[in-house]
Amino acid sequence: DGGTFDYGTNVDINATPDNGYHFDYWTGSGVADAASANTTVSMTTDRNVSAIFALNKYFLSVNAGAGGSAIGEGNYSHGTNAIITASSAIGHHFVNWSGGGVVDENSSATSVAMDQNRSVTANFAIDEHTLTVSAGTGGSVSGEGNYTYGIIADINATADTGYDFAGWAGVGVANPNNANSTVAMTQDRNVSATFALKTYNLTTNSGFGGNAAGAG
Repeated sequence: DGGTFDYGTNVDINATPDNGYHFDYWTGSGVADAASANTTVSMTTDRNVSAIFALNKYFLSVNAGAGGSAIGEGNYSHGTNAIITASSAIGHHFVNWSGGGVVDENSSATSVAMDQNRSVTANFAIDEHTLTVSAGTGGSVSGEGNYTYGIIADINATADTGYDFAGWAGVGVANPNNANSTVAMTQDRNVSATFALKTYNLTTNSGFGGNAAGAG
């Protein structure tokens, strides 16, 4: 506030910023230090001075854990809701955000309340896929279970007595004709082993004095 002062007086002036603002400078003549919030004015004439304030700016650091990337890093004015976005890499999925000020920690696209410097991190996890392994008549199989993305899962087929392994059906099998093979677990998989009854040759012979039939 202003006032009336004697000639030659050095009058103290003080500027106090509101929350989210900072003092910038004084305008008007006679100010001893226009860059200082607390300074003096030399009263050798009528004076009119004004304090100028500016919004604070804060830095937002946006980081990403293994398995993805994130954007939104930069400088923002006080009160801004800064947009942040997380993108998962192939074989991974977004889990959550860690760090203060995040509006929705469980959303890959959300915002951060910028009322101070902030640092947030996008967290990701590797995908898990289910391998279902089944067997047709004449044998048994192994290898079924849950696997993390990219694992090469072993599958095995064992024929019962009197049967032969005939092949694997289903996508992702490395060698469908091998009873002991693998499956690339880049998604849920469903494979099955087929078996076939064995066949045998029967040869019949006859001695002198007759004939024998039934060969095949």
